[in-house]
Amino acid sequence: MKSLDNKKLVLAGILAGLTFVVTSFTKIPSPFVPKAYYHAGDSIIFLSAMTLGAPMAAFVAGIGSFFSDLYLGFPTFMFATLIIKGIMGYIAGKFLYSPNNTPSVMRKFLGILLSGLWMVFGYYIFEVMILGYEWRVGLIDAAANLGQVAVGGIIFIPLSYSAARFKKM
Repeated sequence: MKSLDNKKLVLAGILAGLTFVVTSFTKIPSPFVPKAYYHAGDSIIFLSAMTLGAPMAAFVAGIGSFFSDLYLGFPTFMFATLIIKGIMGYIAGKFLYSPNNTPSVMRKFLGILLSGLWMVFGYYIFEVMILGYEWRVGLIDAAANLGQVAVGGIIFIPLSYSAARFKKM
């Protein structure tokens, strides 16, 4: 059992690093919200949720995304990202992780949808309530964040078939 825990821990570290790399190097600056950006890193968050489960996916999503904000020079968003993306990973892990088999198409859809909606809501609240952005600007950014989740989900789907083999190791 202990070696399995070590394997999960090592895989979580690798996936957190991969989340950082994919997020950082697919960055598209937001034309709507100052000091915000869009990326394909959500696909790795979904992959970690399916491979590791909710608690570890929360760690992977929060830490990988947090360090992306730090590296890219977006300190305003770092701690909000840690919380928002961490909860996103946890929600995704609740739907996408199935210890003995791959999740159904419906569970994949719900995992991507509900965790994505949380992320959109979380950033909307942070930008409008904490940063003081005008609510209409927040809605435009929310629509762009929905697009980011959709792209992440589209990238994740083919990856999910390969990830099913990781769980058998």
